[in-house]
Amino acid sequence: TTTTTTTTTISENMMNKYRKKRQGGDAARMQSSVHRHAGAPSFLVDMTTTTHDNDNHNNNHNPTTSLKLESSVIDVEADDEPIHISQGAIPDSVLYDTYRDHHHPGPATTTNGDDDDSRGNHHHGDETRKRPPGESFHHHPADDSTLLPSLCGMVALALAAVLLGAVGTALGIFNAVVTESTTTTSSVGSSSAKEDDSTAPPPPTSTLERITERGYIVCGSGPAVLPGILLPTGGSSEEEEEAQYAGLELDLCRILAAAIFNGQQLTTDDDDDDKGSTTRPSRYRMVPLSYAARWQTLQNRDVDVLFRATYNMERDVYEPSAQQGFEFSFPYYIDGIAFGGVPEHVDCAVALDFNSTTDDGVVCQDTKVCVIEGTTHEEVMARLLPEEVIVRVREDLDGFPNQCNVMASESASINSEAVKLLGYTGPYKISEQRFSREPISAVTRQGDPRWSDFVEWIIQGLIFAEEEDITQSQSFRFDSTTIFGGNDTHPHPTLEKMFEHANEVRGNYGEVYNVNVESFLQRSGMNLLNKGDSPIIYSFPLGDTSIEGPQIEVASPTVKAIKARGYLSCGVSLRKGFAEFDDITHKWNGFDVELCRAIAAALFDGVDHVRYTDMPAVQRFQELEDGLVDVLARLTTHTLARDVKEPTIGQGLSFSSPYFHDGLKFGGVGSKTQCANNRDVISPDCQDLRICVLEGTTILSRVQELFRDEYIVPKLNFNEIILSLNDDEGGCNAVAGGFHDVALQSIEERGYVGDQPYTVGENVFSKDPLALTTLQSDPLWSDFVRWIFWALVYAEENGINQATASDMPSTKLFGPLRTNALYHAVNAVGNYGEIYDRNFQELVPRGGLHELNVDFGPMMRALPGIALKQQS
Repeated sequence: TTTTTTTTTISENMMNKYRKKRQGGDAARMQSSVHRHAGAPSFLVDMTTTTHDNDNHNNNHNPTTSLKLESSVIDVEADDEPIHISQGAIPDSVLYDTYRDHHHPGPATTTNGDDDDSRGNHHHGDETRKRPPGESFHHHPADDSTLLPSLCGMVALALAAVLLGAVGTALGIFNAVVTESTTTTSSVGSSSAKEDDSTAPPPPTSTLERITERGYIVCGSGPAVLPGILLPTGGSSEEEEEAQYAGLELDLCRILAAAIFNGQQLTTDDDDDDKGSTTRPSRYRMVPLSYAARWQTLQNRDVDVLFRATYNMERDVYEPSAQQGFEFSFPYYIDGIAFGGVPEHVDCAVALDFNSTTDDGVVCQDTKVCVIEGTTHEEVMARLLPEEVIVRVREDLDGFPNQCNVMASESASINSEAVKLLGYTGPYKISEQRFSREPISAVTRQGDPRWSDFVEWIIQGLIFAEEEDITQSQSFRFDSTTIFGGNDTHPHPTLEKMFEHANEVRGNYGEVYNVNVESFLQRSGMNLLNKGDSPIIYSFPLGDTSIEGPQIEVASPTVKAIKARGYLSCGVSLRKGFAEFDDITHKWNGFDVELCRAIAAALFDGVDHVRYTDMPAVQRFQELEDGLVDVLARLTTHTLARDVKEPTIGQGLSFSSPYFHDGLKFGGVGSKTQCANNRDVISPDCQDLRICVLEGTTILSRVQELFRDEYIVPKLNFNEIILSLNDDEGGCNAVAGGFHDVALQSIEERGYVGDQPYTVGENVFSKDPLALTTLQSDPLWSDFVRWIFWALVYAEENGINQATASDMPSTKLFGPLRTNALYHAVNAVGNYGEIYDRNFQELVPRGGLHELNVDFGPMMRALPGIALKQQS
């Protein structure tokens, strides 16, 4: 394998041009808002009409003579209204100013309604929203004095409808003629164009298929002046300088392209001037965008993936400008808002002191803090700082040092190298304190889980490669996979070597970081690998929770069914600490049980209407797909195969953040513990080793990697395992399971009474992050489950417990009926720490991965499921 290393250079000419552009202000940006370069596709302007329903549902109509008028209304757009750009028509060199200057997001809309009780039973806790004021419940007949004017009015309306219809038809014909002439210009004389359309294959719906047919991926990012993250680089001409970038996000785009196109990122074309050949990035395009326009640009399919976006609840559930939630990958970079600027004024901002005078004579009252409008940073600063201190700007580094002497942004955005590009040479400092959580993720559209999963697992693969010490030159160590294979309608490369090709571009996560970011911002804290020995429990930020999202009882089929039946159906597994049933009190308890109670309480206004189903591992996914349970809280490991295409049901699943980090350990009787722990089947005492393990689990898959089948005894449940351990002829003398499964207390309480002492080995042979599991087909329900769990973590991080649950923030993101969902969850079961202590403290004392990551320690830890080639 041949590898190359590219060094990013910033020419002095490029720096001068950038400074000049920044100093020119909005006028300069408007004059040079769009840059084209050779080979880029052209803009296409859509001609659109809008249809409105003129029926006024709030008026009282005569039930026998009511007239419903429907017509097409042609809207003539003003010059300053949005320009609609066809899908896939953005060239790689178009700048973010285009979207910022023309973007006017429309108002958010919310649909509300009553639950349809089609099941006819179990109505506990069901809610019905009241009809809005002014909306009548019944129609009342008009009296004689108003009947004639009403008829006259209706006649007039009918005539108006005819006239409007005629005008609309004429304009529609004109529009059709224009569209027809536009679309057939390139094929004049071809009489078969229309006929060919009728036999053409249906357009692809998956982003992965669209990218393959287009021939390149389009990646969106924030403004392209962020050293180490995304930065314009020098070139041989002004046009090339605008089109070329370098940085972490550019490499991520190249990595995705290489994974999709079988390792291909560049193509070499012959030069028309006979000057040799040129290499161009034919397989990827990078599009810098304004922060305000990026969400609609992604939603409109003008970019395939969006980088540099903070993962929070608001954007996950309902981003208001796009009126849609989005899918977020595991963060590829984790940062927080810091203050950067003139050192003395940074100290004033950190101390939140805007009145006093320092010993050096600096007047803190003169401190002004620049923050980008329309971002989570603005929301944080609005809560933290007095309004008169805040200066709202349109991009990072705008306004400094003239309008403000301090900037509030991620440390990567305002690092010293970025400030140097402005020409600023004065004293500069970045605060050590962080005032927010900013997990920066790759974002994709909802409704395309295959593409979202692909982006997620490419990032997971980079982290996994660093964990396994797979460098760029050792990419061949990745095994092939068929998990993302094509389909018959829109075939594309089977992507069998996606992980290998991704790693070939720049190497593993550490290598990518070192090449791009290390010289600007030293790798530390949350961006380091977590090797399994440090805290990782951490909640992601909430964002603006006052935004009203879709009413989950209406928008989620799962919640609609739950409300109709009157209870949440939760799949569990009878295991010590996780789910236990008391035969005397007939009550359930355990960690998984309490997670289900929290979800139910959030849905039923504090009442935990929930029913539990103990199910074998081999049946759980089928029962979830069949709707017999709404959520699995039964020791389910988040893996590659289950995330993308779970084998038993043929579709992917959605997972919360892990609530328990498990791992494979061996226990056994007599000497057999150390036989299994040392993987010894050769010694005389170990040749009759037989290991019991549950069927249908990731534990079984891992044991099969460690031992041949003759040493493995699959069992349906743990009761069978205990019976086998008790019986000398029962078939096994060792057991494989998670920490909790093989713990002495757990084995004894399950009924082990064998003659030989039972012990547990010290080695851990796998990582098993256990997560709440839902179907991908209902993303809003998956979001709800995910954020209820994170609310329990948020509560502990902020010192909120069951007794002080009223301190939890309210949210309308799941609709106004669920405003107190987070409060109800914590009020029902307490915070994450309280739940852990009640159920696990004696079994698996809290420590390591299960502690809160309050000190912002290492967070980079890959999910399991990526395979390596077997060493010969």
